[in-house]
Amino acid sequence: MVFQWDASNAAPEKVVADFFGGLSSDDLLPSEPDRFAGKLFADVVANVDLLDALLRKHAANWTMERMSAVNRNLLRLAAQELRAGETAPAVIIDEAVEIGRRFAGEDSTPFLNGVLDSIKKELGL
Repeated sequence: MVFQWDASNAAPEKVVADFFGGLSSDDLLPSEPDRFAGKLFADVVANVDLLDALLRKHAANWTMERMSAVNRNLLRLAAQELRAGETAPAVIIDEAVEIGRRFAGEDSTPFLNGVLDSIKKELGL
């Protein structure tokens, strides 16, 4: 959802409706939005300026525009999860790195890991 929102500049409510509406056509998936995903998306949207400032600080020599859309949005999601403090930092970072490896390529893993580890340290986690 964060990727779609970033790419389309659509209203967050439309992104949620489109995302979960598209999933509901498959009988194997729930027709109701996932609470965790919905809350995480809403938190990223609500805090995007703060998150982007955090990313700029920890992604030395990288502008937000220079980052791939996949990496930029994975970093936003993971940074928000780190800030929330509800999930173990190692789990958050590992998941972000694995998703990055799958959708942005192997070269993105050191970048994602480095930025998120730096954020984790700043947050005292």
